[in-house]
Amino acid sequence: MRPPDRYTTPAIVLHWLVAALAIGQFTLGWAMQQIAKQPPGPRAEAFNLHKSIGLALLLLMALRAIWRLSHRPPALPPMPTWQARLAAGVHALLYAVLIALPLTGYLGSEFSGYAVKFFGVTLPSWAGKNAQLKDLLGVAHLWLGWILAVAVALHLAGVAKHTFIERDGLLRRMGWARRAATISAPPAG
Repeated sequence: MRPPDRYTTPAIVLHWLVAALAIGQFTLGWAMQQIAKQPPGPRAEAFNLHKSIGLALLLLMALRAIWRLSHRPPALPPMPTWQARLAAGVHALLYAVLIALPLTGYLGSEFSGYAVKFFGVTLPSWAGKNAQLKDLLGVAHLWLGWILAVAVALHLAGVAKHTFIERDGLLRRMGWARRAATISAPPAG
């Protein structure tokens, strides 16, 4: 049984897995833009890897959202109402963007005229080539990437505040280590 001030183990695993993959995706997304278009192989491989990880992230976020809806998070430590609302808003934004970002990437790929591959497996194509939709989805994908970067920065600022200023143990809710047992004072007398 988990302590009441910690997330469940599946929630913790999903959180850190999504965080690691999202950081990797952001890095890969920027790096692959620098790959020369000729010869096409290395650039296509990087794009296909980016698409595959994006689809995996979409699946993980769907699982995470389902888990989150069926499992209440631990209560926040005492804080001003505006901070609790800001935390809830940033979390909602992270969930929304981490679903919308891979979705716009996938849809943009569908309308590009190129097959979408999921770790080497070509997925059935259901959309025809549409340059206008592809461009629109590409712009949305880019903007969502920047929104994700800002949301992650806000999230990390909150983590830093609670870790180094408040020192209220909030980070333990999502950490790997079990909470150390508190030692009570011996009874008087």
